[in-house]
Amino acid sequence: MPVRLLVAAFALVVTLLVLFLFLLATDTALSVWNQLRNTPVWVQAVYALILILATSLVVLLGWRWLRPAGKGVLKMAGAKQRAKRRAKQGSTGIPTSISAGEMETELTSSASKGVDISAALNELNEQRRRTQGGELHIAVYGEVSSGKSSLVRAILPDAGIATDPRAGTTKSITHYNWDSPGGDRIVIADLPGFNLQSDEPATEECRRAHLVIFLCDSDLTASQMTQLQYLRELGKPMILALNKLDRYSEQDGVLLMQRLRERSGLPKEDVVSISAGGRREIVEILGADVEQRIERETAPEIAPLLHAVQRHFDQNRDLMGSLQDTAVLLLASEKLQSARDRHRDEQAELMVTRYARRAVLGALAAVAPGTDLLIQGVLGTQLIRELSKIYQAPIKDMEIESFLKLAGGRLRNMTALTLAIAGNALKAFPGLGTLTGGIVHAVAYGMIFDSLGRAACATLASRGALRPLPAARAFEELLHERLEKGAFRFAQLAMDQTGRKGSGKS
Repeated sequence: MPVRLLVAAFALVVTLLVLFLFLLATDTALSVWNQLRNTPVWVQAVYALILILATSLVVLLGWRWLRPAGKGVLKMAGAKQRAKRRAKQGSTGIPTSISAGEMETELTSSASKGVDISAALNELNEQRRRTQGGELHIAVYGEVSSGKSSLVRAILPDAGIATDPRAGTTKSITHYNWDSPGGDRIVIADLPGFNLQSDEPATEECRRAHLVIFLCDSDLTASQMTQLQYLRELGKPMILALNKLDRYSEQDGVLLMQRLRERSGLPKEDVVSISAGGRREIVEILGADVEQRIERETAPEIAPLLHAVQRHFDQNRDLMGSLQDTAVLLLASEKLQSARDRHRDEQAELMVTRYARRAVLGALAAVAPGTDLLIQGVLGTQLIRELSKIYQAPIKDMEIESFLKLAGGRLRNMTALTLAIAGNALKAFPGLGTLTGGIVHAVAYGMIFDSLGRAACATLASRGALRPLPAARAFEELLHERLEKGAFRFAQLAMDQTGRKGSGKS
């Protein structure tokens, strides 16, 4: 109540002050106006001009000072900063360049820390093999049943590729050798039809290729546009080929090709129309309400595509080789980073398990452990510090203290449930009549520290720093999710430790 009175009194004083200033300004203005009426016209004009200029200057300065950020100078500064970021990182979030020397340094450093670098090394070794063989690699990429295998068979009629009018003939990546009319040794990769859930092997093979033939049989779908844009952002040389052109009338074919050029953003000469041939299901009308479905072999018409491929190899061979080297280095770099992340997560998992075990042992050693162990003890602080070192994230004492305090607050609401489930888990073990409540607390503390560590790991990994409130929320969720599983696990640990103590073993 006193606070409301103070606020009301302050508002009243401010209102009276504003009213007084308004009346004073009005009185002054009227006095000046009465005096100006007795002066020559030119004096009145000069006074009015000075008044207008002064007012305009104040308004202009105020607007320039208070105008929203993102325009003018501030907008230009932001654009410069974004340009600098784009120079180092593409819009896909993948670095746009890395040198072979930098990659070698990263591999050596990672291997010395125990990181499994085999995936990255395999990528580089395969690239070395392809380069030494003088091969040019083409990836045939597209959605299921767009005609990829039929196209490869049209280029290499003796390759013995299985094709089928039904979707999904190609189940894995298959490579075929082709000596082009221009004398180039080319390897064609026939890729499985992509879908956005499981297309990683196919997209990786596209990144290894010198050239991608992106095959479609109609206007681009949303998923096709997503994949096409992804490859374009990687700077991958590409030809968009419209297959099954024979299904369209001449006018529809022209309109569709125009739309594909507009939507793809590719140069006009890199969007071609073909018919890859293969077996097609045809419906023949034999009479009234009588039809027959048969399969026929149709002849391929792929000359425009072959001309576009040869043009790329003749005009852009050096550039394509350079782009391919960079693409493979980036792919190897991503695989190395994934290996680092796995290694880091494994280290964090071991650290959390170690401290959860310590919590169990500490609770068994205590006479009557209480929930304040989590807040006041050093064990929680040590765990968070160790995890921050693993994730190389800066951390402050006040952040750790805040996290543990918030976690403790959520724990108080769950103490009864946690202890109940811990005690229930112990029923699965014989000889409980001789056990004290300390074992129940020990199981509970194992569960608590396990969830505490996992919550910190999740926050450090996703945010690069410890954020107390999100981490505390994650702790509460994890403790709920892992109650049953964690209770039995730590009950087993507590029972084993008690058995060792009873037998005199440490």
